Amino acid sequence: MSSSKEIKNRVRSVKNIAQITKAMEAVSATKMRKSQEFAISARPFAVASFKMLKGLLEYASVLPSVLEKREVKKSLICVVSSDKGLAGAFNANVFRKAEELLFGMKKEKKQYVLVTVGKKAKDYFGHRHETMEKTFLGFGDFSEFKDTMPVADSLLEGFLEKRYDEVIVVYTNFRSTLRQDVVKKIILPATKEGLQEIVESISPEKGKFSEQEISEGAETRYSYEYLFEPSPQELLDMLIPLLLRMHMHHIILESNASEHSARMVAMKAASDNAKELIGELQLLYNKARQASITQELTEITAGVEALER
Repeated sequence: MSSSKEIKNRVRSVKNIAQITKAMEAVSATKMRKSQEFAISARPFAVASFKMLKGLLEYASVLPSVLEKREVKKSLICVVSSDKGLAGAFNANVFRKAEELLFGMKKEKKQYVLVTVGKKAKDYFGHRHETMEKTFLGFGDFSEFKDTMPVADSLLEGFLEKRYDEVIVVYTNFRSTLRQDVVKKIILPATKEGLQEIVESISPEKGKFSEQEISEGAETRYSYEYLFEPSPQELLDMLIPLLLRMHMHHIILESNASEHSARMVAMKAASDNAKELIGELQLLYNKARQASITQELTEITAGVEALER
């Protein structure tokens, strides 16, 4: 059995760790709520824009460049992670999904290029000697549209220049505080079905912008007469990339909210485990102290009996 001094030092260390995890839990909870507000505040505009685009496509007779399907000779895989750790299995789940995708492509001998968002993804694939075309870091907790635009512009530019024929994004979609889903989504080439899927995926499960409300609105048939100026091709070539940039911005916001939620849950679990460990160590300390007292009493009694003989 360890000495009472050693156990006391361990209790002190665990208490210090518990204070840190408790503070990190509180900070993550605050950041998560703010991240949710940022993500949710972007949803009404996203939903209205995609619904409008869906209606425009029904009346337009030309096909925008980003909607053109072509033979997939090379794919771009964009993996969205966090810059920081201590978020439980948040990053590990994203990397597992990405590894499955890359393994399938290698097995089928398909060509791909890799783009990472977040320091953890850069480090992970760097250690595995994966070649990364570009890496993006430091978006922070509450990134603005102008901050995430370089990511979307890079993906769009490569697709329009036909350096790759499809863009697949692997990220974590925020559904609720206790549920975040890792998603593998093809965002380029865009499709009408994909636009509908985007509308459904950016809606929360409950609340003002719930899936039920949005899905009902998404089926609205437009009865307006559209006049295109200067031309449908130019307007749609401008509108769709803008909406895809906004969609990429929303993906990063969803990932941020999921990261803080996962970190809050992980820190709460760590705090609970520390509390349980402190209780076990305190019991062990009491036993060690009782054993020490018993031993001292035994030695005193033995000494008294020796003197009386």
